[in-house]
Amino acid sequence: MLVAQIIKTLFEIALMGAFGFSLIYFVITMFSLTISKFSNPFSPVQSEDLCPKITIQIPTYNEVAALNCAEKCLAFNYPKNKIQIIIGDDSDKKDVSNLIDDFAIKYPDILISRRGTNKGFKPGNLNAMLKISTGDYILILDSDFLPENDFLLKIVQPVIKYPDLSGVQAGWKIINVQKNFSTILGGGIVNVVHSILLPFMHKLTNHSILCGSGELVKKSDLIALGGWTEGSLTEDVDYSLRLIAAGKRIEYLGQLKVSCETPYTPIDLFRQQMRWAYGVVRAFLNHNKKLLKSRLAKRRVKAATFLFSIGYLMIGLLLFTFFFGCLNMLCGVFGIDPSNMPTSTYTVGNFVYDSTVNLLLTGGMLLSSIVAAFINGFGLKGSAKLFFATISIGFICMFFVGKGIFNACFGLPMHWFMLKKMGNQRGGIDG
Repeated sequence: MLVAQIIKTLFEIALMGAFGFSLIYFVITMFSLTISKFSNPFSPVQSEDLCPKITIQIPTYNEVAALNCAEKCLAFNYPKNKIQIIIGDDSDKKDVSNLIDDFAIKYPDILISRRGTNKGFKPGNLNAMLKISTGDYILILDSDFLPENDFLLKIVQPVIKYPDLSGVQAGWKIINVQKNFSTILGGGIVNVVHSILLPFMHKLTNHSILCGSGELVKKSDLIALGGWTEGSLTEDVDYSLRLIAAGKRIEYLGQLKVSCETPYTPIDLFRQQMRWAYGVVRAFLNHNKKLLKSRLAKRRVKAATFLFSIGYLMIGLLLFTFFFGCLNMLCGVFGIDPSNMPTSTYTVGNFVYDSTVNLLLTGGMLLSSIVAAFINGFGLKGSAKLFFATISIGFICMFFVGKGIFNACFGLPMHWFMLKKMGNQRGGIDG
């Protein structure tokens, strides 16, 4: 039948597209294996005179975990007269704001920024703090991030050596990765970015993408480019694309890790990944023409940036492969013979065989996550858990990501979702 033939053709197109992207991930992963060992080439400076003035911004919305982050920042072994710490409190829960106020009374060096609303989400909060920031550079830390006491001194080394740098991104280390399937899958996704994709991009182009936290940005460049895009769900990628189009450079320090959390419930993980997908795709759609036409960005930087930005296309192709694959399977189960009578032509054996082949053909992203797991010390047992998490709740997560991609492509709105964090258990509060 014509309909059955069309379905089969669409399935094969989607499968081959997913296979092509899978090959790209395979090549990137194999390359990244050769550069999995990083070294920080920037030795700590001996003179405090060379250390730039830094404003540390901790944006928060009903997250008492921000106090844990602030305590870590107070312990930085950095010239105290060159640090400004601001907690941007957008909370609408009075008990959270009261705890933050009590903390500021105990530690007078902490400034509190409040605007009485969460308009514009996190980038709106960051722009509000930008107005009172006195540092030459801004270190942004989400509330669940817990930097070591030498973190600031290490992350400023690239900008000391290269003053024209617009930003520095540190690696992430998920501290609750082994809690359950949700955290191990979330950790696996983060590890692919920080142990596979960003090292690959940095090695080939000497550039990186900002990741929203554990990032140092040059204040003058941020102001010159109009600040953060309010309402963006991934203001980091949005700003990175604008920086690169303007011919600016972002450094990546893969060896420098900052501890953080990943969502520990499935629904929070799904919402986080849906938001990330939406934000990255919207940022790409908003800035791809400007980036493509830029005469300031090098071609290989453009190519690597495009490759990073369109990674979600792989998820879209996998969803199309699944959808048309199911329809194609049904056409096999209810095949139509010349007399138009249904015949059972598709067996369980056919299903197992086809599913295995399709997994092998489209498993480049899964391979990347397994390799990243080994790089980050998961071991055989942890990697096996990641595999089962991927083919179970990861399968469900793919549909949420698909929704984010769909909404972004068609300009449909997406809300900012609050996620539960272990750090919010401080004071008995969990956002």
